[in-house]
Amino acid sequence: MIRLLVNSVIAVMAVLLVAGLIALLAGRTLFAERGVPEIHSVRDDLEASHILFVFAHPDDEILVTELITRAVEEGIRVTTLTATRGEAGTQYPPIVDQAWLGVVREGELRRHGFALGIERQIVLGLRDGGVSDTPDGELADQVRAVISDVRPDLVVSFHPASAISLHPDHMAMGRAARSAAADLPVLHVLGPRPGFRRFGGENQRHVADLQPDPDLALDADPRLKLRAWRIHQSQTRYIAGTTGLPAWVLYSIWRQEYYAWADE
Repeated sequence: MIRLLVNSVIAVMAVLLVAGLIALLAGRTLFAERGVPEIHSVRDDLEASHILFVFAHPDDEILVTELITRAVEEGIRVTTLTATRGEAGTQYPPIVDQAWLGVVREGELRRHGFALGIERQIVLGLRDGGVSDTPDGELADQVRAVISDVRPDLVVSFHPASAISLHPDHMAMGRAARSAAADLPVLHVLGPRPGFRRFGGENQRHVADLQPDPDLALDADPRLKLRAWRIHQSQTRYIAGTTGLPAWVLYSIWRQEYYAWADE
């Protein structure tokens, strides 16, 4: 009797496991862009020896953990430029008096950068939620000054029109990076359009409509994304709080980072 019960439990668990794997594979298929070339060497495929990432907030760098990790592993220098300290953000979960959130989030950013092996992290200290209030020319001048200082040969930033989420700060930094890097190649960070259209709300569907076709993809290790959210402790439940999905589920189906070259 006990053996029969044990065998029944094992059978049920096997069925659930197979069903879960089928659902996972189906989710990946529905979420992913099709036919996008996958790169295997950052140095060879992107012809980069020093990459500057230009973002708006602490935790934006989670979008590119795979690209950063591969670059560092190949001996490519990596610098990040973050416009704000994230002091106006919502805490997921609350861990500190809101007045000190900027200090905490900058610390989370720097701790995550250290874990990724980033050589240098620059924070401009602009007002969170108010980056777009800075005239585009002035913002571009600040990014241009960093480019002149660190001398990258590739700049990675938001696609100015879609910016992953249509966040005005993201869009402003995407415009600034594109303008400041006039003589350098610029790579825009994109989201998965099929996933955004099928599983996102109206905002994400609009993002998908504004995005260009991706030029390249990297197969992303979800463990890097999950580690990043654990380090960003004030935001660690952000995915669950905003999408209703546990982070491990989202990154099990969102398995690629997508990028597009900026137009000349």
